[in-house]
Amino acid sequence: MKGFWNRGAPPRHAAANISHRRNLVYIFLKSLGSLLAGAALGYVFYYFFSSQSAVIIDKFKILQSFFGISQYSEGMTVTWVVITILLGNLISTLCYMGLGYGRLSLPVSLITGLFISVFLFSGIIRHDTRTIPLEVILLISMEMVYRVLAVSTGEYLSKYGLRSRLVPVVSSCIIFILYLSAALYEVWQLF
Repeated sequence: MKGFWNRGAPPRHAAANISHRRNLVYIFLKSLGSLLAGAALGYVFYYFFSSQSAVIIDKFKILQSFFGISQYSEGMTVTWVVITILLGNLISTLCYMGLGYGRLSLPVSLITGLFISVFLFSGIIRHDTRTIPLEVILLISMEMVYRVLAVSTGEYLSKYGLRSRLVPVVSSCIIFILYLSAALYEVWQLF
């Protein structure tokens, strides 16, 4: 009769998986809050130093050329653009995961939020528009969600290792799906 009484009881490892998922969600929410705080700081910086923000963003083009990344221009082949976007975002995402593994998720999220906010708002000045296009906001939001998830997964792996293999695997699959959809959306916007 022992099997009869334990028939409806969940396996012992189910409670541990729920705990591990909660840990990842907690790390993710903490990193997302840090990203939003950085975005608020970036907006304040842009509000007080709008012309300097545009100059700072123009200086970052030097860093892009240092890494071999060229800004999109008319006449670039679709293949080159797709490879550049996929490879650049993949390297960036892996670096975010590595920084999370180094337990730097809060400062990385804060700095990312600050720079993305300054980048978005200084685009208004650089492109001489009054608003930020909705498709740009959607793309940046999607990219920030999977990068924050990547940094959170890295910190989770650093703290808890592979005690629950399901959590990092599912998280990595979500990151990959968001990464791929953001890259394809970016290519679709360009062409």
